[in-house]
Amino acid sequence: VVVEAADSVVEYNGVTLTSSDTNISIGGLNLELLGTTGDKSVTVSVTNDQSGVYDTVKDFLSEYNALLKEMNTKYSASSARGYNVLTDEEREAMTDDQIEKWEDKIKDSLLRRDDTLSGLINTLRSNTSATYTASNGKTYSLASLGITTSTDYSEGGLLHIKGDEDDTEFKDETNKLEQLLQDDPEIVTEVLSGLFDNLY
Repeated sequence: VVVEAADSVVEYNGVTLTSSDTNISIGGLNLELLGTTGDKSVTVSVTNDQSGVYDTVKDFLSEYNALLKEMNTKYSASSARGYNVLTDEEREAMTDDQIEKWEDKIKDSLLRRDDTLSGLINTLRSNTSATYTASNGKTYSLASLGITTSTDYSEGGLLHIKGDEDDTEFKDETNKLEQLLQDDPEIVTEVLSGLFDNLY
């Protein structure tokens, strides 16, 4: 039996919407149509997923911190002075393990005090300390959202969420980011998008 194709039809708040496939977007809400309802009506409840946004920010900061930490480590690596490329004779006199350690020492110091790497580190850090003027006219920074650096200078600019349960340094403080996501999630999303776009 051949069934002629037809558009999907949804009546939403008194408005009839059609789509050539099973997905219909309404004001940022995407509906995936799985079947017909006949004469029955369907109630759709939508709430802001603050925990999802919070987890996304936390994951981003974790990736950012991992990248910055690796860059800081490479930039501040110990000197490999005296560790020259091994000659064939020197290799023959050493074990494989000794050769590997010798070469790792040289590789680990390749970006020590590198100007380009220093510029990248400074760009990352200056962008995350920048400000953003939101649509409400107010100026925000990561610090105003409860995201800050440590007082431990040796961390090299890693970011922390104050009040986050997994943050050993700031877990006892108020979680301002969580509060702001509950009070005004649109502004928080706008500010973070603006700041991270600049970083990108």
